[in-house]
Amino acid sequence: MSRLFRPLFGRFLLLLTLLPLGAQAQFYYNGRGPAGLRWRQIKSPTYKLVYPDYYAPTATALAGFMDSIAPTITHGFTRAPQRIPIILHTENLYSNGEVVWAPKRMELMTTAPAGGDIYADPWLKQLAVHESRHVVQLSSLRSGLTRIASWLFGEAGTCVGMLVTPTWYLEGDATLAETQYSEFGRAYQPSFTVGMRALFAADSANVRLRSDVWNAGSYRRYVPGVYEYGYQLVAAGERYYGPEVWSRAVEYAGKWPILIVPMRLYLKRHYGAHLSDISRRALGDLYTHWKPYSAVPNSYRTLTAPARRKSGFTTYADPLSTPLGVVATKTDYDTPTRFVMLDTTATKRRHRERTLRWIAPPSSRPTVAGNTLWWTEFKPHPVWEYKTYSVVRSLDLTTGRRHTYGRWRANYFVTPLTADNRPFIVTVSPDSLGGSDLVLHAATDFREIDRLRLERLTTVHGVAWDDSTRTLAFIALGERGMHLRRISVSTGRFTAMEEVTEPSMTTISGLTSDGRGRLYFSSIESGKDEIHTIDLTEAGYPERRMTTSRFGAYGPAGDASRGEVLFTTYTAAGYQIAKTGIAAVQDTVVRRRLPKNLLNIPAPAWEVPTMSALPMDDSVTTHKVRKYNKALRWFNVHSWAPVTADMDDLLNADERGLAIGFGASLFFQSVMGDSYGTATYGRMQGNDRLHTSWTYAGLPMQITAEVEYGGGKQGVYASAEDRAVGIYVPGGLKNYLHLRGTIAVPLRFSGGSHLRLFQPSFSVTHYNTLLYRSTDTGFTLTRGYQKYQASLWWSDNRRASTRCIVPRLGYAVRADVTGAFNNRFGRLYSLYLRGYLPGLLRNHSFTIRAGAAYQTEAELGFAQKPLFPRGAYNGWAAKYYGAASVDYTFPVCYPDGGINGLIYFKRIWLNLFGDASRGLYFADGGRTQGRNIWSYGGDIAFEVNVAGSTMPATVKFTLASPSNADFYFGAGLSLSF
Repeated sequence: MSRLFRPLFGRFLLLLTLLPLGAQAQFYYNGRGPAGLRWRQIKSPTYKLVYPDYYAPTATALAGFMDSIAPTITHGFTRAPQRIPIILHTENLYSNGEVVWAPKRMELMTTAPAGGDIYADPWLKQLAVHESRHVVQLSSLRSGLTRIASWLFGEAGTCVGMLVTPTWYLEGDATLAETQYSEFGRAYQPSFTVGMRALFAADSANVRLRSDVWNAGSYRRYVPGVYEYGYQLVAAGERYYGPEVWSRAVEYAGKWPILIVPMRLYLKRHYGAHLSDISRRALGDLYTHWKPYSAVPNSYRTLTAPARRKSGFTTYADPLSTPLGVVATKTDYDTPTRFVMLDTTATKRRHRERTLRWIAPPSSRPTVAGNTLWWTEFKPHPVWEYKTYSVVRSLDLTTGRRHTYGRWRANYFVTPLTADNRPFIVTVSPDSLGGSDLVLHAATDFREIDRLRLERLTTVHGVAWDDSTRTLAFIALGERGMHLRRISVSTGRFTAMEEVTEPSMTTISGLTSDGRGRLYFSSIESGKDEIHTIDLTEAGYPERRMTTSRFGAYGPAGDASRGEVLFTTYTAAGYQIAKTGIAAVQDTVVRRRLPKNLLNIPAPAWEVPTMSALPMDDSVTTHKVRKYNKALRWFNVHSWAPVTADMDDLLNADERGLAIGFGASLFFQSVMGDSYGTATYGRMQGNDRLHTSWTYAGLPMQITAEVEYGGGKQGVYASAEDRAVGIYVPGGLKNYLHLRGTIAVPLRFSGGSHLRLFQPSFSVTHYNTLLYRSTDTGFTLTRGYQKYQASLWWSDNRRASTRCIVPRLGYAVRADVTGAFNNRFGRLYSLYLRGYLPGLLRNHSFTIRAGAAYQTEAELGFAQKPLFPRGAYNGWAAKYYGAASVDYTFPVCYPDGGINGLIYFKRIWLNLFGDASRGLYFADGGRTQGRNIWSYGGDIAFEVNVAGSTMPATVKFTLASPSNADFYFGAGLSLSF
């Protein structure tokens, strides 16, 4: 092995060892909740439920539900789940959940999604079942070698078993649990299978896609992910081989992760089955089952078509008819989300569509009133990652004027209306206990006038105003299921409420009205997502199905003046806009509790209770309820390792050195994310080294303390002239020591299509360096000095598309002042600029950087630069300095291949660069010396997924030819969580 590649190879091997320990001390970190919240906990034998004190009734109800599913959630497994903290984040509107094993915790974002991934069971129940099943899965891995790894690495040792357990299994099995606990659950929803149905109908060869394609996806085309594929494979495995096939395979994977693909080997050894054969058989069964349903022709006309250029999957959503044309949201693989205006009467494609405005993905369905477009979008809190808002925005389609309402509130489904000749705005607002309220605002100043509080834990998933019947209709989801309700607005107040349909397990979405007494929505009653209508002027509110689709129809909007209904229809190339006549009727709906089950091959029943049979009772809990003290858990040591290493050095390698050694490392992080750090001690490169760091992020400012001791000897500053006149530099130097304290205030000002960050920071570092200075009578010695650095950072980037490697538009500015509390040092002022510009082709980008610095004259100076040619030597202090660089980044190819189950190459991209600098550097005798330094080269990067993981890793190799140093080769690894 060549000298060049030896340290890189060693780095790779050590990285495999340390991969469970993550890329930084904070491990898996999503952010912090507001500091002002007071937290309490419910402690049971199987979990510790942590929640804000105001959320106590819902937390009590959730605890009762968790107790109800505990005896059956372990179906198929023999090991009892580990006790785990469950953190309820009640002010984060990004509805989701996750189980993380280092530090061990379950995090639930409790606010129900306005639309999207929701079906006719309460959100909290869906979330609790899915994430509880993950706890069961990961607990079963802790045996054999994985248990030994947990002794060596702490909680992170479980990741050794997770690395060889396919993500498709983890998510597929959890989705199966959701479905088993529901009368008509997640995997039975037609929208869950629509992507696979269209993919197979487009080409039957897709039945033979390898598992890595389903795990990692593709930049070339849309491939449904691990939830859809995983569920079908797990359910089929239980049909073919019994309910314990997967649980036994997972336990075997935990025992023998060293086998790399232990689940595959277990299936072959004990069942004589290849995983690839199971996959082809399962997908083949689905293809056969779906084929007749996919052959049904659409009963309507499609208005748009997939783009001619290879833009990948294109999604139109929520089309709305306006006097100026059809407005819809649109996104594709090459372009981020925006509003577009379509002229459906134009004959030339280039005249049919224009961009109205770049936006953030809407948080709920947009609507139109006259010539004004209304929508809501998420907006982050400037400080707290776990606090978000949903703001109301409007756009006048004729003048282009924009307005924002409710900047620091949470509002969905903005609906303008006129009642009693007064304009109002209705929104849906999450309440403080996990439900939804209807809120009536004054149209002029968005002042709240009235608020309708619904039943406990009832959420709203669509609102429509019908002017002719003076009806505000909405979709309600509660313990009994999903249904339509109506209410009126009179004298500035909400009036009596009425049920339009009975609660059922039929999922409905996309509610709108034509203003003349008819409601339109998408319903799964027929077994597919189809457009339905209800006439509010007829007795009994009859419901009729308007469409018959090949795959599905979504998001209708009726236009009575034109006699048509706009909506989107699914195709293998994406969601396209379609329309049907307003009088179109396929059949009259006979309402029932469950929708038709056309598309699903049932999995063997687990014989578990359904969510609807397990009510959430908030009256009492039998478990202890106590105050939760965050400060006592700041230094929660969760993982460790029998080595010492610098993670930054490990992940950003070059051939010049590798600091790794034997020792001990501790990693600590609070489960609330407000405190994290590391401590490591060991011997590296012949020296003992101690390094500790701790960050407290529980305040708006983030405070970091860092200590490094050893790893070399203390520095000595003595000029050549001083040494020549006899300054004595002691041979017995002390160990190197630096102490650093940093205060940073990251503030996010993102909104619309822009991602903005402003961050001031200030750090002070103490070095135990010896500073010598000659005098007329001898010399003086200063033991140690303190360096400070003040920085301001501002960045503003346009949201990137799926295929973008770096943003196509954006800029950043950083200003720094560096000095020392010692008059022997000068003061350094520096400025750094960065800009992103579109390249010559789609997904190509220019990155232009510039840096400038000025340093005052003094005996000692700082060698740091805001920008320096890559690979070049940078060891001189400069009085005046300027540098510039140009990068051109572009994709080379999307291989979509590799060794299945081991490595999958998703994308290869290149970056070509040229750097140049000019500086006047300090020289002897108070002079300066000019130097021109430059370099050129490139990066080649491979975006890969390893061992069936959905988490992509980018391995980047850098080659540079600097003007003042040897040819440079470096390597780096970045992980996307």
